[in-house]
Amino acid sequence: MKMKQIVVCAALMSAACVSAPAFAGATGNAGVFSDYIFRGISQTGGAAAVQGGLDYSSESGLYAGTWISNINFGAGTQYETDFYGGFAGKVGEFGYDVGVIQYYYRGATPANTTEFYAGGSLAGLSAKLFYTNDLASTKDSAFYVTANYPIALSKTLTLTPAVGYAFGDAYDSTKEVLDYGVTLSKALNEGFTFSFGLTGTDRDGTNDETLVIGLKKSFDL
Repeated sequence: MKMKQIVVCAALMSAACVSAPAFAGATGNAGVFSDYIFRGISQTGGAAAVQGGLDYSSESGLYAGTWISNINFGAGTQYETDFYGGFAGKVGEFGYDVGVIQYYYRGATPANTTEFYAGGSLAGLSAKLFYTNDLASTKDSAFYVTANYPIALSKTLTLTPAVGYAFGDAYDSTKEVLDYGVTLSKALNEGFTFSFGLTGTDRDGTNDETLVIGLKKSFDL
């Protein structure tokens, strides 16, 4: 993927939770997915992805973590590593989350990006806004807003529609991007979760919906 495409597609894990951590302590996760889709666009060229992360949250609401995945969008880049930290909590029924996340691309450091984010959740609806003043070393600002609403179909089955929108100075020479998707997830025994998702965007050349199947394991440390 050329740098212009990196500018449009790079960075940022919009799936970070907007509600307060449900527990304090260290946890880990590992999974395999048929594709790594970021904001509706594949980061692995349509190939499978192996991903994993470590997280720590305190009872005060402070948290930190890291996450890694294989990628393939050119420039010799093979891995994306994210580092993030923030503070999450609740005021009554309203959950909030503020923090910062650094996206590091081994072999393509110009694509590295630091973003700040703030989100909230109420009555099951979650939304989050991301901002950077330097997207992929362009010195251009960019925003991304996303929302999702998990629907419990049973004790172990959840359907989650989601939508996102990328805009800002970094998109002056390209089209602002709307992405959308829906994921059906099934909680299994021993911390495993099976997911079946469909996602896409309105961006020319990438607006075909993509099916992603995944299996993830979460565990306490």
